Amino acid sequence: MRILTAVSILALAFASQVAQAQAPLARDRAPQAPAEKAISPEESAAKIDAIRQKAEALERSRDEKLKRTTKSICIGC
Repeated sequence: MRILTAVSILALAFASQVAQAQAPLARDRAPQAPAEKAISPEESAAKIDAIRQKAEALERSRDEKLKRTTKSICIGC
């Protein structure tokens, strides 16, 4: 148990060092902002509706997965 704990602590420490070492490379590059264009209210509404429909479909699929999972676990509540 002690060996597993020591190995996991060392792995976490090493992973954090690697992440910190990679961070300055991302800061050196200037962020490239996309050119913004004016969006009409109709286009904006269409994009919002598309995003909403996608989110609702994702939520429905998650609900179905959850129902299937809980149905197989608990049947007589």
